[in-house]
Amino acid sequence: MSADLIDRPRLRASLQRIAERTRADAASARMRPWVAARLEGDVASISEFEQYGTRYAFRSDESAERGGHDSAPSPMRYLLSSLAFCMLGWAAKTWAAADVAVRSLEAEVRTCLDLRGEHLVEGAPAHPLWFVVELRIDDDAAPEQAVALLREAARRCPTTSLVSKAVPLHLVLVQRGWTVLDTRPDDLRNEHREEQTR
Repeated sequence: MSADLIDRPRLRASLQRIAERTRADAASARMRPWVAARLEGDVASISEFEQYGTRYAFRSDESAERGGHDSAPSPMRYLLSSLAFCMLGWAAKTWAAADVAVRSLEAEVRTCLDLRGEHLVEGAPAHPLWFVVELRIDDDAAPEQAVALLREAARRCPTTSLVSKAVPLHLVLVQRGWTVLDTRPDDLRNEHREEQTR
């Protein structure tokens, strides 16, 4: 059996410290993240910001067919990655808060876009039609507890809670190789088998 992936006492202490501080001082709960972005050419852009005393830069581009040069991830890949990163972090925190060991934790986020929306064809929406967030975990929780912890993580994750207000967001939880939660409607039950955009 592999080692615990999460420092549970450290994450529990962090959750408790922030909750106590924000209860005592509501102003300390306000965060103001920002980025500054500029177009570098055609549809390629760069986003730059400072966080935790370190400067970061993310580049974005699109496929050649869509006017880009295939030089960097698309904006949509950053959105999907944001959902995955945030859910992984909040899953780690909720499992730690419940004092449940986690040996591995992975996320896959999928969506569907109808390009007619971006190109003003036939009234299709420009936004993604839905999202599926699938977590795969090897942990010590009972299946019912794992489902409850995933639902709590999704509720507390800022990006997931935002996106779910705009379009359907479906959760899938695969625990130790068994699917213990799948909120996808019947017409999306096989979406993961459809050809993915590479």
